[in-house]
Amino acid sequence: MENSQASAATPLSSVWTIRIVILLLLIVIVGGFLYYRSERKVVDLLQLNALQTQRIDEYNRLADQVRNFNAQFGAKFGRISTIENLGDANSDLQKIRDNPNLPGGVDSLMDDFQATLDHVNYLGEKIQNLEKSLGKPHRVKTNETHADIALDYLVHEAGLPKDEAKRILKRTALIWELEPGNAVYNIYYDGVFLTTVTQGEAKSSPLVAQRRVREASSRRIAALEEQLRRLETPDSLPADTSKPTSTETK
Repeated sequence: MENSQASAATPLSSVWTIRIVILLLLIVIVGGFLYYRSERKVVDLLQLNALQTQRIDEYNRLADQVRNFNAQFGAKFGRISTIENLGDANSDLQKIRDNPNLPGGVDSLMDDFQATLDHVNYLGEKIQNLEKSLGKPHRVKTNETHADIALDYLVHEAGLPKDEAKRILKRTALIWELEPGNAVYNIYYDGVFLTTVTQGEAKSSPLVAQRRVREASSRRIAALEEQLRRLETPDSLPADTSKPTSTETK
């Protein structure tokens, strides 16, 4: 009787052993998968940051090319009206290139412009492909700032104390000009916080917003310098009213 009970217990314990082993294997597999996904997301976000920086540089180069062309040849061959909408810029470019009297030197400038424009578009496509692998972003709402979004992520999703999250943000490069609909991607992994912003569903990308801020700052600086120049010009100084306007009689 005792032997039969012992033999019955043996298969039961074996079943539980197998279940435990299977459970441990599942934990290892799921843990490894999550670890891989986190590492993959870090790599993708780093690539996205690099592409964003490269695209901003190319966009600024494009803006300089347009400004120089408009200044030198715009009155004669037509202006490139804007680069905030790359489709409109490309349309303006094609109209200029259709001019049969376009000199060879100007046509060469158009080739350079087209190459830069194509590269900006190519980088935009690569950014969109990376965004698909990063999953659902945070969509910027009206009056939201990058700092607010990043702080909320670190506290409520990464689980960090608020003071520690604020210290991390002080060491993080943030974009201060956001538009509703911009997409914000955040990840905190192994003590490292990464964040970046893309155009998303907004009308303008962050690189356009940054350029607007830079141009507005340049205009303000130029206006202040002009005011200072006028103040330093003798002709602009107010007349000296300390001397008497009439001579005294003795």
